[in-house]
Amino acid sequence: MQESKQYPLILLATVCLTYFVENFLRSAAGALTPILINELGISHASMGLLVSAYFFVYGVMQIPSGILSETLGIKKTIVFFTALTIIGVFLFWISESYNLLFTAQFLVGIGSSVFYINAVKLVSTWFPQERRATAIGVLSAASGLGNFVAYMGFPVALEWLGNWRTLYLVMSVFLVLGWIMNIYVIKEREQLQPITIRSKEKSLRQLIFSVIKDRRIYPFMAGYILSSSSWVFMTWLPQFLIDVRGFSYVQVGQVASVGTIAGIPGCIAVAAISDRLRKRKTPLILFSTTYAVLLLIFLYLPVQTPIIVFSAISFMINFTLSFWVLYFSMIPETLPLEKAGIALGIVNGMGTIGFSLLTPIYGRFVDLTGQYVTSNLIILVAAFMMPIVFTLYIKECYGGINEN
Repeated sequence: MQESKQYPLILLATVCLTYFVENFLRSAAGALTPILINELGISHASMGLLVSAYFFVYGVMQIPSGILSETLGIKKTIVFFTALTIIGVFLFWISESYNLLFTAQFLVGIGSSVFYINAVKLVSTWFPQERRATAIGVLSAASGLGNFVAYMGFPVALEWLGNWRTLYLVMSVFLVLGWIMNIYVIKEREQLQPITIRSKEKSLRQLIFSVIKDRRIYPFMAGYILSSSSWVFMTWLPQFLIDVRGFSYVQVGQVASVGTIAGIPGCIAVAAISDRLRKRKTPLILFSTTYAVLLLIFLYLPVQTPIIVFSAISFMINFTLSFWVLYFSMIPETLPLEKAGIALGIVNGMGTIGFSLLTPIYGRFVDLTGQYVTSNLIILVAAFMMPIVFTLYIKECYGGINEN
């Protein structure tokens, strides 16, 4: 299979299945926010902490994720940590208390934390330069499908089946299937073999410090931290629409899921446009600016605006928000391969930690003020700062700008 011309596509399909389910799990707590707040009798801030139980450990694990790919190897890392995810998923399924759900979120966060970075490294080495961003875009698009199933699936499951746990169990079975496929399908190219085999010129500690000292990663880090504010808003979107607009749970499911499904064509389109233009910076600036403007419009739509308008703008917001996929093409093109895995882990980790800290803060301001004005203002400021950072501090890197 390894020498087959079809192997890169088979590999891409395999990792997409796991990433699809992991993003369902990633969005599950956010999609269930209105239900869990009522079931558990908790505050907005406590619900924010439950969501963050996944994301904080996910973020902290991003640096070890890059290190593990360099030492243990990509396949072993993915297989072992996906097994942890499976344990956490079934614990979440049976949990009926806040503490057990929190523990389950924590386990799922640890298990899921290593997958995307390692999958990106695999895809980057199996696809040629002219198709690389597109392939990463397809992988990233699986996140939109997973998010869609969570935000639309739970309201539908609650209405048709009377509970949300059946859907969660079905997705758990898909995760087990993806885990088995990873065991049999994933192959690593020679340049991705563990560092102890490949080279002993630099110790792992020296490599980490060299990445941290490399100033080229800081604009990406700042941009990704600011980008994480958009995830915070999407996490709280169902509760926001229920509290402020008076929508039903099914209606907010429609608005949120239409937005999340936009990530599928969005990730593919942004990456394909970047490859076609042979540019990374231009689409990054264009799409991030459009996202900020659309978010402003969405937040200040008139009270009597039809739900179809909310859905349409939600779709466009998430479509343009797909610019985040370019980070994962740009970092390996900006830094040499030996640094790329750790750099990707640092950037992804800092963005995810930023999300995990801001999510309960968003909820806390709602608890304190009884409204969403302050919380949404924070999100808007971050949105408009992103294109400024990209314009001033990120360099065009298509095809690789430096090998030092």
